[in-house]
Amino acid sequence: MIIIRLMGGLGNQMQQYALYRKFISLGKEACLDTSWFVHEASRTDTPRKLELDRFVSADFEAADEAAVKSVISPGILSRIRTKLNPASSRYIHENSMYQPGIFDMDDCLLEGYWSADKYYADILPDLREKFDFAPMLDADPAKKTQLEEVKKAIDAAPFSCSVHIRRGDYLKPGISDLFGGVSTEEYYETAFSYIREEHPDVKFFIFSDDPEYVADKYGEAADCTAIDVNHGPDSLFDIYLMSLCDAHICANSSFSFWGARLDTRREEALCIRPAIHMRSQRFDEDLMHDLWKNWILIDPEGKFR
Repeated sequence: MIIIRLMGGLGNQMQQYALYRKFISLGKEACLDTSWFVHEASRTDTPRKLELDRFVSADFEAADEAAVKSVISPGILSRIRTKLNPASSRYIHENSMYQPGIFDMDDCLLEGYWSADKYYADILPDLREKFDFAPMLDADPAKKTQLEEVKKAIDAAPFSCSVHIRRGDYLKPGISDLFGGVSTEEYYETAFSYIREEHPDVKFFIFSDDPEYVADKYGEAADCTAIDVNHGPDSLFDIYLMSLCDAHICANSSFSFWGARLDTRREEALCIRPAIHMRSQRFDEDLMHDLWKNWILIDPEGKFR
């Protein structure tokens, strides 16, 4: 049995679920471990909650707690065996941007974020069915009506482009050392200019956890509209609204990656992302273009890569 640990924010949970669906598509037995949200989530710099279960269609087999413990806290014989032969460990931590070897495994626990598009780009049609917002909206008529107004504005645009600007926790000490300084102003300036040159009639719809910054930076731009209707538990509906646009300018955030991935025209849509995800990442051009096929990459200095 392949056990995949769910952890992190919603975008990461969706990536872990996507990997789960990939294993299912390969005919493998797989399940999801949700114990991180019980024992560890509250101790992180940005406390997280399990949100994946809000997608009614995203069904999954839950991992057996005893099976998880046997991998995370193995008996003395297993520990000795692993110490003598590290390759025998059943507890596999993500240690590179792409680890295709995991698909050869049949009995292990996988812990990581698995963000590379290459892992599950071929099953995006299946994932779009699983990450279905319709049941949530049908259950909340007031929210459905509110989002319908935004949807009308997006549909009315000659060419629409979602823009995700993540600040919030990325500005916190410690976290900013990892993820800050990647989606820079230079990055966004180049991305905006590229879309404007390709589509002069574009309308940008900007989503952010820092509406004051957006108002100050883009409030005077005639082709920009700030979308500030989803807060707290409803923030996930920003992914839905982003997916309705014709093009996407993402932050170094899995949250905005899913706004692009769930676009039903993904194969034809213009999708822009930062060339790196973390400050410490060494940019490998060939690898990144292989892992993120048909994405446009722009580095923190605003250069195409």
